[in-house]
Amino acid sequence: MEPADSVVLSNCESSRHSPMSLLSSVLDVVGRSSSSRFGIRFCHASDITLMKSRTSLLYLLTIHFTLYKSKQVRGTVFNDLDDEKLFSVIDFSDFEEQFKIGQGGLGLANGNVSDVDSLHQFGSKRFKKPDHTSLMEHTRLRNIAISRRKLELNVVVVTRAVNSLDLKTLHIDSVELLQRMVPNDSEIKAYREYEKERKPITQLTEEDQYMLNLSKIDRLSTKLQIMSFIANFFDNIHSVTPQVHAIITASRSVKNSSKLRRLLEVILAFGNYMNSSKRGPAYGFKLSSLDSLCDTKSADKKMSLLHFIQDTVKTKLPEINNFDSELRFCEKASQVSLENIMTDLSELEKGMEQARKEADRHINSRTSEGQAAYNVLKDFLSNSEEKLKKLRSTSPGSQYIQLEIMEFSNSLYACIEKSIFFTILYNFLKVY
Repeated sequence: MEPADSVVLSNCESSRHSPMSLLSSVLDVVGRSSSSRFGIRFCHASDITLMKSRTSLLYLLTIHFTLYKSKQVRGTVFNDLDDEKLFSVIDFSDFEEQFKIGQGGLGLANGNVSDVDSLHQFGSKRFKKPDHTSLMEHTRLRNIAISRRKLELNVVVVTRAVNSLDLKTLHIDSVELLQRMVPNDSEIKAYREYEKERKPITQLTEEDQYMLNLSKIDRLSTKLQIMSFIANFFDNIHSVTPQVHAIITASRSVKNSSKLRRLLEVILAFGNYMNSSKRGPAYGFKLSSLDSLCDTKSADKKMSLLHFIQDTVKTKLPEINNFDSELRFCEKASQVSLENIMTDLSELEKGMEQARKEADRHINSRTSEGQAAYNVLKDFLSNSEEKLKKLRSTSPGSQYIQLEIMEFSNSLYACIEKSIFFTILYNFLKVY
């Protein structure tokens, strides 16, 4: 039997037919050769019907198909389908009228109108220019649209509520939304120039019209800050007060603990006994040095310095056993950030001062909104100023409390960062 490749070669050399008939001959030879050995049936080129390209009279909408090429349909249901015959059965003229791009008779696919010109005439959403103008960048415009839908209040109501500091109309959630919507300097400038050029306001998007009106509210950002401060004041006071009390109580317990003083003397004695010949005597140590007591091991590594001090205290100085009973408030204080407390108190003071200044601005106001704002501020200040003053006087930042705390043990606070003082002390209590 003559090899298949030689047959193909001879056919290729002698063929005077079209490329399609040549391909058919090759597939026919390969099919005969391989089918006898593997039972595989090859589709001949003659089995694949080349589809005609159809051109509509009008420009039509596009359906988003994931297309198969001719080779991909082999072995699928599409291999035996023939849609060509339907073109002589179905009248596509009505279909074109229903699914054409644009209106009327415009957009002839084979007419004299160029593709570029015709696309400008069509009403496709893809090419349609926006009906309104926005002076905001796209992301900002989208965020404002979302916030405005959540707010569900027209700009007239918002303006009146802000000028009156009306927290019944504008709840705290609405105030926070508006704080994110406050027009920035560049947006305010753009709206002013737009109005200066006498351009129609109705040409702006609804979001831009909303923002333009917000930009006209006098000191909008300041008023929203005051409203937010008033709405959150008592929650903030109730949050800070227990933390302040924890620090104060723990500080006083440390200051008044005679047993802690004696224990620190014992630790200093051991430290000097070990170090003074090499480094000279010490008169004190940083509180963070307490961590090293566990790390200093005996020669056989079986005992730490802390364990030895514990045994010494039990046998030689029993009167200072259970010193931790005098420091039971340190655990709560270790969970509090002194730095955060001072920051919170400072913010409360700034907010209160801002509220006082705003009240002074409206004290002689003749407008109904100004009078309403003054009444809100007057009631708030009368109920809150004394509470903040009392909290401030008992806070760790007050001069009296600081002096009282710093007296202890040559200012232990000064020997370490205040923010971690009770954390280190409480950790020492746990391992002792």
